[in-house]
Amino acid sequence: MRTGMIFFAVLLLIRAEAQTFGGHPPVQRWKQIRTDRAWVIFPTGWDSTAKRAASLLNAIESMPDSASVPVKRAVPVILQHRTTISNGYVGLAPFRSEWLMTPPVNPFTLGSLPWADQLGIHEYRHIQQYQQFNRGGAKLFRWILGEQGQALANALTIPDWYFEGEAVFQETRLSKQGRGRLPAFYNGYRALWEADRHYSYQKLRNGSYRDYVPGHYQLGQLLTSYGYDRYGRGFWKDVTNDAAAMRGVFYPFQQAVRRYSGESFKEFTWKALDSKQQELAVVGFKGNEATRPVVNEENPVYTEAGDLVYMHSSYTELPAFTLRKKDGTEKKIRVRDQSLDNYFSYANGKIVYTSWRPAARWGWIDYSELQVLDIVSGRQQRITVNSNYFTPAFSHSADSIVAVHIGSDGLTNLHVLDLNGRLLNKIPNDSNFIYSFPVFAGREILTATRNRKGEMALQAVEIETGLHRSLVPWTRHIIGYPKQIGDTIYFTLSINGRDQTVLLDKGKMAIAVADNPASLTGEYQPTIYADQLTVSKFTAGGYKLRQRLTDLRPANQELAAQTQSGVGEWLPVADFLAKPMFEENAVIYPERAGNLLDEYPSDSVTVKNYSKASGLFRFHSWMPWYEEPEFSLTVVSQNLLNTFQSQVYGLYNRNEQFKQIGWTGTYGGLFPLINAGIEYTFDRRALYRNRQIRWNEMELKGGLQIPLNLSRGRQISFLTLASDLVYNQPYFRMPEKDSLGNRSFTYLDNSLRFSIQSQQAKQHINPRWATALRLQYRATINRYDSKQWLASASQYLPGIGRNHSLVLSGAIGGRDSLPGIRFSDNFPFARGYESRSLYRMSRLGATYHFPLFYPDAGAWNIVYLLRVRAAGFFDWARAKDERYLGTMNWVDFRSTGLEFYFDTRWWNQLPVSVGLRYAYLLDSDLLGSLGRNHWEIILPINLIPSPNLRKQKGQQSIF
Repeated sequence: MRTGMIFFAVLLLIRAEAQTFGGHPPVQRWKQIRTDRAWVIFPTGWDSTAKRAASLLNAIESMPDSASVPVKRAVPVILQHRTTISNGYVGLAPFRSEWLMTPPVNPFTLGSLPWADQLGIHEYRHIQQYQQFNRGGAKLFRWILGEQGQALANALTIPDWYFEGEAVFQETRLSKQGRGRLPAFYNGYRALWEADRHYSYQKLRNGSYRDYVPGHYQLGQLLTSYGYDRYGRGFWKDVTNDAAAMRGVFYPFQQAVRRYSGESFKEFTWKALDSKQQELAVVGFKGNEATRPVVNEENPVYTEAGDLVYMHSSYTELPAFTLRKKDGTEKKIRVRDQSLDNYFSYANGKIVYTSWRPAARWGWIDYSELQVLDIVSGRQQRITVNSNYFTPAFSHSADSIVAVHIGSDGLTNLHVLDLNGRLLNKIPNDSNFIYSFPVFAGREILTATRNRKGEMALQAVEIETGLHRSLVPWTRHIIGYPKQIGDTIYFTLSINGRDQTVLLDKGKMAIAVADNPASLTGEYQPTIYADQLTVSKFTAGGYKLRQRLTDLRPANQELAAQTQSGVGEWLPVADFLAKPMFEENAVIYPERAGNLLDEYPSDSVTVKNYSKASGLFRFHSWMPWYEEPEFSLTVVSQNLLNTFQSQVYGLYNRNEQFKQIGWTGTYGGLFPLINAGIEYTFDRRALYRNRQIRWNEMELKGGLQIPLNLSRGRQISFLTLASDLVYNQPYFRMPEKDSLGNRSFTYLDNSLRFSIQSQQAKQHINPRWATALRLQYRATINRYDSKQWLASASQYLPGIGRNHSLVLSGAIGGRDSLPGIRFSDNFPFARGYESRSLYRMSRLGATYHFPLFYPDAGAWNIVYLLRVRAAGFFDWARAKDERYLGTMNWVDFRSTGLEFYFDTRWWNQLPVSVGLRYAYLLDSDLLGSLGRNHWEIILPINLIPSPNLRKQKGQQSIF
């Protein structure tokens, strides 16, 4: 029956959010603001941001909006302030939103809006969506399964592109910016259309291992904006209401689109994309070559000799610093450490960039540290530790570095450091600007700057005094990547619907566009050597380096004449910025609510302390489960700060007819996780001396676990230490109560897990280098002398092909031979054989993985096949056990065979890899009767979540 629950379990995982458990140290203190419509939980010191967030949520909820329903209750919003990642999400089970408060330093990706404001507009739309979608069939699922039941129902009926596309649409509608107004947001679809690539809806939904495919945010923006533009403001509310209510049962979303548009869903998507292609002005336009495989060439810089250094990556290769000489030959300098972006700076034979590193224990804390790399020797040095630096740049002599520093208090500064990471100067920032891409320019620093209104400027900041001078005044246009040569500054600017390279004459305060080939996608990170301009340009085959001649001569006095070779018309800065960043058309819904961020007042709200002990028991979901021969019901609880998780469960076994109730809990607010549980079983039965006896049984559990993330540099590494104490007390009935006496026992379960691996490119089946180690030791500490031990290891190695993988594995294990309890089997036996906990066991194995083909095809909008891969294996296990094998000599269990894996997406959302294994047994199976040929289905280890924690540890009958 376990396989019969596969798809139900798969769906329970759709849209599951990876919320960090126990992510803050115990010294962290929290406060809260709570109103009828807003509930913000935030760290001490973030009062002003929390107040603005609460006021914004109140303002959004107060707006008349036919496309949403009123929020019925305040949903908790938690501000996470110590991670360098810029993100946010809303999730059910439990219903909450988490905002990661470090603003994105690159404004081309998410815009220049104040980060808390953008999160508020976007994430609150998700809160509204979940409130709205709790209806009809979804409400029934919620009644049966709790909040995770609604999450399941909504995932079944509402595509994720609608969730995100409509939230992006709200960003665009309620502000002067939002991603719907950013040229970079449309790069993906423009690049595909320019290359005359028109993928199916299913490919656009599910992506590809071969080709570049834009994400569901972009697809959602195009489809939702088309629906609003063509069918009115209430169109999507009607569609999603019917879909969430499961009106029509089969394909309710597609049926609802037909019902309210008069078109089939296929016709609707085709017309929507065709309409957006026309609005984005690429009909019949072909200016971008399409290449396969996808290869990215980013962040070009010139060396003193005129060679290019850039970041090279692909679907089969990790990001690496690469040197391209004038004669076209290339050399890989070094694979980049884990990082949040590909930006770096070069000077005098050295590269400086930021690497990302997590804190060892606390999942909500991570760092962005400065690394200096010598391009000749390939040696790298970390010069800052536990820091939060972004977009660093060398001085021309490479003796100092300027970088953006964003503290855990939310304040941003420009820091000047020496090559040892010592702080030389902290430039004042009284206006709380956000800086991007600072570079040295004599005694000043050029930087793209954002203010509290979401406007940007190109500023020169004096290093000594901190005086800010705007070279390009405050504007809604996006600005970045400035460089200066003489009195000319070249940088990237969003204008006329594209991110373009422009030149600024500081003396004349005039701007001109650097001439580029006809194209509608953006180009970034301009760099110049002599009269040659190199940029990184977005194409359907990835970012590509493009070179052309340009002329940096200043503008003439009339500011209107054409210069030679490569620079367009010079215009005064104000006239140039009068051009729109993006043409106002139906891509952006015209019925705007104005700029809500400038209009809403700051509410008078009360700040109170938030106790970490508040709401420790917050039951949100329940899971009925049947797995032959057991029925169970588990109720799940999690507090808002996710420091305490617990489950209450009941179970009935129809074979042995025993009943069981229990509770388990884990507290993660201290350095070690604390696990505890209690379980009581009624009516256990077994044969003892040829007669059946009955008893009840209680089991108490408690233990500690220390999960450590030791990832650093190019390696991803985890270490988990755990120790649990388990006490088992049987309660016998008469007359066995007198004859058996007290049979209680206690045992320890100790384990260690360690893994270290390299990073993976998109097409890599496994890491090219990795090691995984597991040690476990179980032993009773009273009454019995029962023991069990296990040591296993796997080594991942590169194969013949770039995406091939060789995995070597081995294990040894065993147990005692004395009467007593028998611990459950945990040994990785040879594939194809039955397994038991035997007296002594060993195993060696080898598996070779390789891809077969990439179908990029789906069926019925239910399953989509991205890749088919295979693996050949050979296993050799040996064991001895007098009871099960009839001998104390070693017995061989050898097998060989093939595995086929199918990397799929179900319901166009959830990635699931399933496999089929054929094993040929080279020796007799003394533990089973399966014959020589053995077939089985391979499921992901974490595909089916256990409904409770009771099965993680246990022992067989003591009789």
